Amino acid sequence: MTRVIVIGAGAVGLASAYYLRKSGCEVTVIDEAPLAAKASGHNAGWLIPSMSTPVPAPGMMLQAMKWMVQPDSPLYVTPSLKPSFIGFMLRMLRSCTDAKFREGSAVLAGLSATALSDFDELAAEGVEFEQHEEPLAMLFTDASHVDGRVRELELLDGKLPGFSWRHMTAQDLRAHLPELSDNVVAGIESRGDRSIDPGSFVHGLADACRKLGVEIRLGTAATLEQAAGGEATVRVGAETLRADKIVVAAGAWSNEVLRGIGERIPLQSGKGYGYDFPVVPGGPTKPMYLAEAKVAITPLNDRVRLAGTMGFGGLDESIQSRRAGGILTGVSSYFEGWPDLERAPEPWTGLRPMTPDGVPIIGPLAKHPNVLVATGHVMLGISLAPTTGKLIAELATGVARAEHLRGVSADRF
Repeated sequence: MTRVIVIGAGAVGLASAYYLRKSGCEVTVIDEAPLAAKASGHNAGWLIPSMSTPVPAPGMMLQAMKWMVQPDSPLYVTPSLKPSFIGFMLRMLRSCTDAKFREGSAVLAGLSATALSDFDELAAEGVEFEQHEEPLAMLFTDASHVDGRVRELELLDGKLPGFSWRHMTAQDLRAHLPELSDNVVAGIESRGDRSIDPGSFVHGLADACRKLGVEIRLGTAATLEQAAGGEATVRVGAETLRADKIVVAAGAWSNEVLRGIGERIPLQSGKGYGYDFPVVPGGPTKPMYLAEAKVAITPLNDRVRLAGTMGFGGLDESIQSRRAGGILTGVSSYFEGWPDLERAPEPWTGLRPMTPDGVPIIGPLAKHPNVLVATGHVMLGISLAPTTGKLIAELATGVARAEHLRGVSADRF
């Protein structure tokens, strides 16, 4: 039986463990943090084929430079002189072209094509999690921004099963979403997206893994070491563990895990913030994306989640009130009387694993082929967790087809 150790108990790591076990592997998952304590639990919870486009886009870096002087801007970069950071940002800059954006969009659309059916499959197999299927409304306070979104959606036309979109008229906006303020002048509704409670998904996956016989070890950090023969092994405290395959799904911390074997992938953390507001009359009842504020709103069974911002600044989980508060400032311009800013809950934060081209890294390392990397999903970690888990299981068992891995290999940089 193939022995596999998965480092990282987030959505991607647990999905990998689930499908590895179903493929007949003996699987152990190791993570220092509690379940759903990091970005896998702290995100908007969107399954969003309609946003299967890379973060690096034409004009993105220029906008980031303009926003750098604003302490509550939705996108910011904390400068660093570290060679790895400078190299990453230069690679990202080179990815902000129309050709690269289209190339990345095609890869992400290919991965996202089975995303929703993968979640349906998990639910049918007994994985329990909270899920909602209402259409997504993208709202605009500046009508001139609509065309850019339309161009993105047109790249996805015909590539995503069950997906459709339409312009919302002013009458649609008022009838469909009566709580909006008069600042909102345009909207696009998309069908074929969903939302989930990401924490419930992580816990549901963990429960399903345990039932299948996966060992999940929490509270202990794991790193990689190189054995005398060049083989990668896993170090957990004073213990050395060997496996046929090692999956590194440690999100933004993946390079910390890889350091022990002298490997490094182009990865930076993208810091996001969020709030969980109580459900109140007159509040949002359907998922929305506020285009100019870059804030996602996710109504869940027992709360309404706001999530936004993208900050490049290293592995820093501290909460900066001005940055987090930018979400509230942005949201308040779209609604009448919601949310109640005087009773705002404490914000949370999550570090998204970012690649220079906005496309995940899934596959073996050239110098250590027994190490499989599964990270860099940016804001699609929840959406693509099951899809990635299946790819990792195929790689570990030797049945992966080359076309499935085109555009996501670890050596493309």
